[in-house]
Amino acid sequence: MLSTYKFDDTVGQLKAQDKIEAGVWINAIDPTPAELQRLQKKARVPESFLLYGLDPDEGARYEYDEDVDAHLIIFDMPIVEQDAKQRIVYKTVPLALIITTTAIITLDMKQQPLLALFADNRVPGFNPKLKNKAALLMMYKATVAYLSYLRDINKAREALETKLQSNLKNEELYALMGIQRGLVYFMMSLKTDRNVLQQIQRTDPLHLNEDDADLLDDILIENQQGTEMAQISNSIINETADTYSSIINNNMNGVMKFLTSYSIILTIPTLVFSFYGMNVELPLANMHVSWIVTIVISLIIAILLGFQFWRKKYF
Repeated sequence: MLSTYKFDDTVGQLKAQDKIEAGVWINAIDPTPAELQRLQKKARVPESFLLYGLDPDEGARYEYDEDVDAHLIIFDMPIVEQDAKQRIVYKTVPLALIITTTAIITLDMKQQPLLALFADNRVPGFNPKLKNKAALLMMYKATVAYLSYLRDINKAREALETKLQSNLKNEELYALMGIQRGLVYFMMSLKTDRNVLQQIQRTDPLHLNEDDADLLDDILIENQQGTEMAQISNSIINETADTYSSIINNNMNGVMKFLTSYSIILTIPTLVFSFYGMNVELPLANMHVSWIVTIVISLIIAILLGFQFWRKKYF
């Protein structure tokens, strides 16, 4: 599906249209072969850029095609999904930004809420006629989205830690593992995004003006902040996981110590009764109250052992 938008100066906002002309933004969502042909013909998009942009495993990078004067920027952006158990999953997907002499094109296999902000005129200053600024604004919003999701991750992590302190369950540990997986995605994507931003800043292939260069600096600052937040959260989760692993091992050792101590104490009556059950002469064996004597002997030995274990803090 191709959605084309052009900035209307009279009303000061984007308006949807069917015609592809200079100064438009084309949002291509899972385009058909016919739509891809139209992009190549009307918007002068290289075929290789379309293939790269629709690859879900493509990494963040920048590429320039001098034959048609087109720029490809693949920028990772964060998304939120739900798994089969309705748990929130944080991931990243590549967003392809293509800047040609005609238009700015975004490519994705699914409709993304981030791009809906631009289509709904909820991003001030977004004008496809200013292609460089428009592309930078999209990268800026993607980078700011990391910070928003990282704040949500921190809140979820703190809630899980509170639950784990009162009741250690596998469900909370699995949720904590899922959060850590999302943080790994975020850290790797933020790193590759930063490499792209630094390459654009260093080589200036887009020939940015002063305002656009300042916006690029802001994106780098937000990227650095997001990277630090993700690293701190990941370190806290690692330490939390190590702490709970130690707690589990300590609890297990305590249980094993307790069971071993009680098994030893319960073995004493069996030993005493076994001695008096043998067909040999034993002290007090011919008395009518010998069964009481064996019980008393067993209790005395068990109490002495229990007292000794208590002194050693085995209980």
